[in-house]
Amino acid sequence: MNVIDSDNVSYIVHEKLGEGSQGVTYLLEGNKHIVKLFNGSFDSTAAKSKINFLINLGLDKKVFAVPLKQITQPRNGYISEFASGMIPLSDLKLNSQKGKLAEWYISSGGLLKRYNVLIRLSALLRALHSKGLAYCDLSPNNVFISRQLEFNNVFLIDLDNLRYKTSIIDNIYTPFYGAPEVISMNAPNTTMSDCFSFSILAYELLTLNHPLIGDYVSDGEPELEEEALSGKIPWVENSDDNINQRTTGFPSEKVIPLKLLNLFRRNFENGLNSPLERPTMAEWFDALNLALNELLKCSHDQCGLHYPYNNSNVCTFCGNQPHQVTRIQMRRWEEIESYDKISNRVKTEFNLEPYVYDEILIDENTPKDVAAFNFLLTDIEPLTPVIKIEYLKENDENRIVLTPLNGIKFNISPRSGLPQGRKSILLETPKKIRVVDSSQSDKQKSMLHLKELTLPQRVLTID
Repeated sequence: MNVIDSDNVSYIVHEKLGEGSQGVTYLLEGNKHIVKLFNGSFDSTAAKSKINFLINLGLDKKVFAVPLKQITQPRNGYISEFASGMIPLSDLKLNSQKGKLAEWYISSGGLLKRYNVLIRLSALLRALHSKGLAYCDLSPNNVFISRQLEFNNVFLIDLDNLRYKTSIIDNIYTPFYGAPEVISMNAPNTTMSDCFSFSILAYELLTLNHPLIGDYVSDGEPELEEEALSGKIPWVENSDDNINQRTTGFPSEKVIPLKLLNLFRRNFENGLNSPLERPTMAEWFDALNLALNELLKCSHDQCGLHYPYNNSNVCTFCGNQPHQVTRIQMRRWEEIESYDKISNRVKTEFNLEPYVYDEILIDENTPKDVAAFNFLLTDIEPLTPVIKIEYLKENDENRIVLTPLNGIKFNISPRSGLPQGRKSILLETPKKIRVVDSSQSDKQKSMLHLKELTLPQRVLTID
């Protein structure tokens, strides 16, 4: 099949990528562009208006399928760029063709891949919501991710669903991913219905089970499925009613930290039929990052899966215990007032605040990258890694290697501050440091910082 744009240029269609309520998306020959063909209800004027609307939003073409050209034949639509080397997010879902579960789970990236792409997807949706836009039709078929396991890029297609203002008569959703109020036509698509769709997608990706389809629904009459998706049956991990509990997929304690599970509970219990009770995309972004921070990779030869360490302090899949876990903490260096009894005056000095904003776990098998947003950097993309922290076994002694990334330079200073006459150590190339323990004082322990110690800032400490 060929498609023709408004300048009468013809393009060869390569393969079908997906189909939604608004139309069909195809990959064009060359694998660098996609075409969205609208359903017959879109005339040329409506299509042109929609395309101009999307172009004028100023979205990043590296992560959003922003229209480039209007298509006029065989139906109205548009062409947009497409990131190469991408697969649909649905490839990370379980189906009957996957074979041995553990082998497939590892080969598809395991928890590490799933958390990383969910974080990036939540960041994209948060950006849309901050503009007052609802995506309206979130599903695994509209989200594309890097095929290679070591990359976690996310690309959103079908932007023609974007709305500032929605109406019940124009409700859009993909079966199994719609919010109850959208399915039942009680309310239009909103940013909070997006959040519900995201929570379904996230839970399904992590546990390999739909959050509303437990044993009661899957073993019952077909009508029960419709009731469950419409919010009339408790979800699979309801706190007060276990009628619809599940025995399929991964148990949540193996793959979801408790704090993140509580967010799912808020969404599927208080927020099931009350959209304003649901977590926002900003909350999902924060909670998913916290979950990623505590993932460790099991060192057992027969396992090798990533797992949430704080759930049981051992591998949740095989019970293997890590040799040594080090906690990387994000804290504040702040000017603090204190009363001096001798001078009878209030004095101010900079100190390390005890409150921990974020905690990142590493062990001998699990290096971690710390992203820019942890240091509240605003001049680069928030998820850009700025420092890598990893273990190194050297002469039977554990050391930690600090490697600054993407041109960011750090300073290393004692946590107690700099004694008079001393300077911070500049960190611009990889540096080895000794592993600290709780018996050492703050004078012996170090912190990483970006600014002078006469300024308040986020700092990184290692315990």
